[in-house]
Amino acid sequence: MKKEIIVTGEDVNAAVQNAYEALGASSSDEIDYEILDLGTKGFLGFGRRPTKIKASIEIPDNTPKRHSEARKSNNAETAEVSHKRTAGKEKQSHRNASKKQKVAEKSEFLTVKYTPAGEIENGIDLSYDFIRGVIADIGLNAEAELLNGEDGTRQIRISGEEAGTLIGHHGETLDALQYLSNLACAKKNSKGERITSHVIIDIEGYREKREQTLRSLARRKASEALRKKRSIILEPMSAYERRIIHSEIQTIDGVATNSIGADHNRKVVIYLDDSAAEDVVGGEEENNEN
Repeated sequence: MKKEIIVTGEDVNAAVQNAYEALGASSSDEIDYEILDLGTKGFLGFGRRPTKIKASIEIPDNTPKRHSEARKSNNAETAEVSHKRTAGKEKQSHRNASKKQKVAEKSEFLTVKYTPAGEIENGIDLSYDFIRGVIADIGLNAEAELLNGEDGTRQIRISGEEAGTLIGHHGETLDALQYLSNLACAKKNSKGERITSHVIIDIEGYREKREQTLRSLARRKASEALRKKRSIILEPMSAYERRIIHSEIQTIDGVATNSIGADHNRKVVIYLDDSAAEDVVGGEEENNEN
């Protein structure tokens, strides 16, 4: 039998501790929980909202049964377990096929081939002009190159001894440059045209290195979520980085992702999906049969 409650706390850890005490568990590892609301700290005590979670614990049913009733119950449970396993396998097969299709689509979106655009006159590509202007104004020993993507996007690659200065902590400066570069194209160029395609800024291959780091992080945290059977919340990330995490998690069975928070505090939550929950239930049923 499962007992569920909804509890609050100052943060996730406090809410989990409150749930652990309220459910009378011997350790916090015995409870499962789902984050309903991360809450907010507010300002000067106003607008504060506590973290809210839904927690549950499995409670063994110790009600005595007569021999005949127990045998009937066991037969019914065995049939139900068999039905659940068959249905579970069909659902998992469908999920795997759907997941493979989504991963293929996402990978196709993320892996774009770029070719050099060649010499570009001043006033034609305002994003390119903006980046070159920043490099010149700061006096950095760096160069910028414009490339065209096969999907219609553009990329500006910055290289040189001092190019790394424009990356910032976890690419924050780089993301800001990319945002401003896209805003630069809001105006019409020297030909009276407005470029509407998105531009991506990369510095010394930082985007690719960061993507590898994030994919590795996603795999580690997914393994942790499956091992501890609980949700994992990552640090705040940009939309570009969250998309990489979502993409990598789609390749891992048993877990799924969602984004919570707002603006610069938006985070990715890695949680157990239906297949992982079915595996846990199936394992418990097998143990009960034995």
